[in-house]
Amino acid sequence: MSRKIQVYTGGSVGCNGYLIEAADGYVAVDAPLGMADWVARRLPAGTKLTHLLLTHQHFDHVEGAAELQRRTGCTIHAVAPYSKKLTLEEAAGAWGLPPVEPYTVDDVLGTAPRKADWAGLEWQIFPIAGHATDGAAYYLPGDDELFVGDILFAGSVGRTDFPGGSMSALVRGIREHLMPLPPQTTVNSGHGPASTIGEEQLNNPYIC
Repeated sequence: MSRKIQVYTGGSVGCNGYLIEAADGYVAVDAPLGMADWVARRLPAGTKLTHLLLTHQHFDHVEGAAELQRRTGCTIHAVAPYSKKLTLEEAAGAWGLPPVEPYTVDDVLGTAPRKADWAGLEWQIFPIAGHATDGAAYYLPGDDELFVGDILFAGSVGRTDFPGGSMSALVRGIREHLMPLPPQTTVNSGHGPASTIGEEQLNNPYIC
């Protein structure tokens, strides 16, 4: 099925946020700074953003989460509750970046794979640590679309030098949960261009 998916790139380090057309409204994945204004300009009249899915809570992916939640009333889903430890507040401050405005994680997903129905879409959630302790990938099997944050990039994987990082855990999670997906699945990453599972199976030096 062809579903309308729009990408916004913004915030302090050029993070990708996604807006996904759903049966019962719209769903966002991650919220870089400026995401709320961008979403407001793209929602058709009479529609709502009902859910925000966080792939992890490093500052660049959540700089716009509080504003988006405040303006739309969306439910925020994440592997773990909000905390300054997860948003890397200390590191961001040392780099001269402003603090992240606190938000509320309404639905704490936990660290076991699960399924969910959000906005009339069937999702599969794969918690994958290594880049962040609260990392998660969100898969739409009916559309062959995968949203991975910084778990997997075109030709690369996320860095693992942040607190709690582990290259072995990251690669193991990718191989176990993501590489078995259909090769035509689009990989929508937190930074940079999209790829496919098939392309990464063949050419990603970290996992092939």
